[in-house]
Amino acid sequence: MPRQLDQLPADTTTLARKVAALEREVKELRAARRLSSATIGLVQTAAAGARVALNQTTQSLQVYGDDGTTLLAEVGPEDGGGGGGLWTRGLQSPNNYSAYLASGLLQFRPVQDNLVKVPASLSYDTDAFQYSDFILTSGSVGTSDHRAILTLESVYAGATPYVYVQGENSTPCNMDVLGVLTASNIAYGSVAITPSAANAPTSSNVTGLGMKGTSFYALVTPSSSVPGTQVTGVSATGVTSNGLTLWLTRTNTTATTLNWMVIGI
Repeated sequence: MPRQLDQLPADTTTLARKVAALEREVKELRAARRLSSATIGLVQTAAAGARVALNQTTQSLQVYGDDGTTLLAEVGPEDGGGGGGLWTRGLQSPNNYSAYLASGLLQFRPVQDNLVKVPASLSYDTDAFQYSDFILTSGSVGTSDHRAILTLESVYAGATPYVYVQGENSTPCNMDVLGVLTASNIAYGSVAITPSAANAPTSSNVTGLGMKGTSFYALVTPSSSVPGTQVTGVSATGVTSNGLTLWLTRTNTTATTLNWMVIGI
């Protein structure tokens, strides 16, 4: 039977090396056990200035700017109850604003909590069959404040897509256009008509409109300072998507301009 002494290294140098290796392995094992039960408070690429930090307290990955205090981006939970996602932040006035992206929903709100009750958002929704919606929501400062919603919707089978402008829950929403509003279902213009004789209705045709819609309605008014006395009547007939016929009746043969508008629905 081999003796215990026979299992030891033959020389003291080898024995010392094996003892040192054993000590290192024991230290590493103890460190691994401590790490498995420890909580990391903060790990970062630099002590100050521009850096990336893993913050265990907030459970987020943070990117700081050159000044060391401006939080430029953060991947982590959302305090408003929206789950987790990517935040990007920047210095703006009067508040610092943030963008938060998760699960197809991009939200915007001040960095400080509880300044607004409903964040603004961009969202996408589809059933992959009948519709595909892209929705822009203004958000609101107060819970009961009305929000403006813009919905871009395409529908199946080649049907005409829609753009909806409304408040939440289909409530009214005002729309202010600071410019010229044009639409393919609205046409307008002016036509000068010289009556063929006094008190005789005289017509002029307008063509080439190419309007959208299925039913069409016309409005006509004379540009005149003598309506009802010399200009005794104006009207429109044959209103279609392509044009209309304008009529003028005067007590004389003075040329008169008629302003007209056609709306298709």
